[in-house]
Amino acid sequence: MQQVITIERKKYATGLFWQPVGLGVNARVFANKLSKNVPGRIKYFTDFRGMIGIGSMSMGHNRRMPSAAAEVVEAFSEYNSFLAAFSVKQGIYLVAVRNNIIIADKLYGGEDEAKQAYEEFAALPDWGLLVSPAAWLAPRAEEKLINETVTGEAKQSMHPVSNLGGWILSILLIIIFLVGAIYMFRAPMLRMIKINGKSEKFDVEAIENYKRRLAEQDRMLVDTTGRAAKPIEMPFDALPDMHDRANLCYAAIIHLMQVVPGWNQSYAECGEGVATAQLHRTFGTIIDVYDFVATRMPGVEVIENSDSDIVLSMQLQSIPTESRLSDFPIDAAVRNINSTFQLMGAAVDVRPAIETVAGPNGSTESVNVVLVSAVSKLTPDEFVKIFEDYYAVALTSIRWTARDRTWNYEVKIYVK
Repeated sequence: MQQVITIERKKYATGLFWQPVGLGVNARVFANKLSKNVPGRIKYFTDFRGMIGIGSMSMGHNRRMPSAAAEVVEAFSEYNSFLAAFSVKQGIYLVAVRNNIIIADKLYGGEDEAKQAYEEFAALPDWGLLVSPAAWLAPRAEEKLINETVTGEAKQSMHPVSNLGGWILSILLIIIFLVGAIYMFRAPMLRMIKINGKSEKFDVEAIENYKRRLAEQDRMLVDTTGRAAKPIEMPFDALPDMHDRANLCYAAIIHLMQVVPGWNQSYAECGEGVATAQLHRTFGTIIDVYDFVATRMPGVEVIENSDSDIVLSMQLQSIPTESRLSDFPIDAAVRNINSTFQLMGAAVDVRPAIETVAGPNGSTESVNVVLVSAVSKLTPDEFVKIFEDYYAVALTSIRWTARDRTWNYEVKIYVK
């Protein structure tokens, strides 16, 4: 059926395929990769709060049509998780959001089907808000009208996934520029090609001087053993920004911890270049996991440890890095971090250490490092704010444990 609802004579897109998008990822390129999961030939997308929603013309969507889910999320912005079902002219419209990620956005033509979907979602814990039609008599739910919730303030509209028109315009502009440049500089170019039929003479002395400088530089890079000396690459020479790293891991863990019917998440962990999540079977099947991953989690690999134990794995995108080294004395850093966690009333393990790096020809170099291990209820984007004064911070591991709903952090701070 068409995934479009009408509110106050204005049409809104529903039924979008939503996925979180990593920091720094081009929204249109990411939408183009995900569009294969959406039926139809002409696809549209919208970018909203770090997520991409994809629809198509075959679903009734068109250019500049606003997203109904984005409007509802804006209306209930005080809730990180909510489940809402609205009666609309076209049927029942259902929206579900978990940890600020849209996991359901669908228009149902039949009330029975919509109510069944609502009850399956409602069985999950920790909903901040439940909304349903009053006739359903749903526990803890309240009724809200769609025209009072969707006010048109979100301004999130659909755009074509294909940017063919933009490419054509860019190519035309390049052609016009090249033709203009050739016209303006044709005379100097002709003089360079042909100057009375004579070739330019090379400055032999300048070439010899250049060769001598290159040879001198090569001699400076050779050690006493006669072998080329390579500088030791220190671990703080390629550190990503800790906020970028935290946001990337947070998005990856949310992506991996989506609710797979019949399977419970045990934990999710973000390492240096890969994020993983472990699932344990309750009543589902392995086929359920593969089907869910194929449609809702592109780029995720399924690893079968056993028939009831599965690991989901995804490669993390690279983050720009730079050389960072904190000016904090190591003892002052340990003392300040301990004091910060004491003021927060939180347990932490902070200890000084020395990290030694091996170089070529048996050489070594060392750097002072502060190691921090902490368990916290703070999400990664909030947790890293504790270390903003230390500059050279590496989040080596971020782990989310579903049983006690806590975050485990392993942090390194490189100091002089």
